[in-house]
Amino acid sequence: MTADQLNWQKDNFENIQTAWEGDLWDRRRLGEQLERYVDRLNCGAVLALDARWGEGKTWFVRHWKKHLETTQPHKHDVIYLDAFANDYLEDPFLVIASEIAAKLDKTADKKLVHKFKKAAAVMQQGLLTLTPTLIASMISCALTGGVIPFIRLDSESIKDKIDDAVDKVVENIGEKVTEAIQNKIDSYEEEKNSLQAFKTTLSELADSLDKPLVFIIDELDRCRPDFAIRLIERIKHFFDIPKIVFVLVMNKPQLLQSVQRYYGYDSKLNGDYFEKFIDYTIEFPKIGEDQLYEGVIKEQLYRIGELKSKADLNEFFLWILSFQASKKYNSRELVKKINQFALLRVDEIRINFVLIAIIFDKNFEISIYHLNKIVDYLFSYFGGSENMGTTKSYFVREQLFNKLNIDNSIISDMY
Repeated sequence: MTADQLNWQKDNFENIQTAWEGDLWDRRRLGEQLERYVDRLNCGAVLALDARWGEGKTWFVRHWKKHLETTQPHKHDVIYLDAFANDYLEDPFLVIASEIAAKLDKTADKKLVHKFKKAAAVMQQGLLTLTPTLIASMISCALTGGVIPFIRLDSESIKDKIDDAVDKVVENIGEKVTEAIQNKIDSYEEEKNSLQAFKTTLSELADSLDKPLVFIIDELDRCRPDFAIRLIERIKHFFDIPKIVFVLVMNKPQLLQSVQRYYGYDSKLNGDYFEKFIDYTIEFPKIGEDQLYEGVIKEQLYRIGELKSKADLNEFFLWILSFQASKKYNSRELVKKINQFALLRVDEIRINFVLIAIIFDKNFEISIYHLNKIVDYLFSYFGGSENMGTTKSYFVREQLFNKLNIDNSIISDMY
């Protein structure tokens, strides 16, 4: 396998040089419309970009990020967060606050950023649950007079000793929990003031920007359902600030199904769970069901060295296109299958045609029968006759494919 057979590149979204390069579906138009919409907002907003798997959501928001960061005369501050890569965390508040601080520390007033960091730290402390307190209480009780000292082999029953020890641990934990809850009640007013201080500080920071801060959160539908929901709730409750716009990238029906399975929420009875958190849902412009993705096929064949240029055509292009016409794969599935072919291809062109057929159509033995029927029909329709010295392979090679200026050395071997 030669180097030119493996010259495709994995999506390198971190190093996009030019926004919208390779824009096969005119997504730039949506990006520019969305930019104008964001810039007109007089308040903060939470937007959802809804599309099915494989329709290019991540490609779009990554290129939109580059577009916003480089558009003159006023560039936007843009944050991109992969939610799935961070869902191991219990509470997403600190992730969101840290991303904002890290981004604006480079462009905004450092005093305001420092003030925001302090306010966020206070808020994070207030959001801590009672769980650490419970764990600390159990460990403390066990190590300082609870379980360990009581278990000794003497005349008393070991079971009685364990029961006594457990009672003491439970009693100790109960006291600690009661104390912690009381402290929470006592500090309620203080935490409420902390929230107000946090939002005021964030407002000052956002107001100092020339353009709205755009915070893109991708891969929400791949997260743990509890993390995804908590993240959306945190955004609405703590970060609903003028000049900060969140764009949540998701497959909304899939995320709703996760919510339903995890929480027992019934969207048919209770409506869209996310309506109270999301201000506006933008449905990704759908590609027509009859779309054959010719541009995607050419792009990938060029990347793997099977086409000399993106404007070129060859047998592989037409062969893949014929399968796409019936299978209707989305763009991501097409890319995966073409790359799979690139890894498995050999130097024998006939084997490569069979390889493509197997990759793109598990029922190839049925498909080839229908393809032969089509060729028979066309051969007959155009007046071909074996008795006239015109074979089907000649007909296909010379009469059909040559009109498309395609090299068809393989056709005679197929018929």
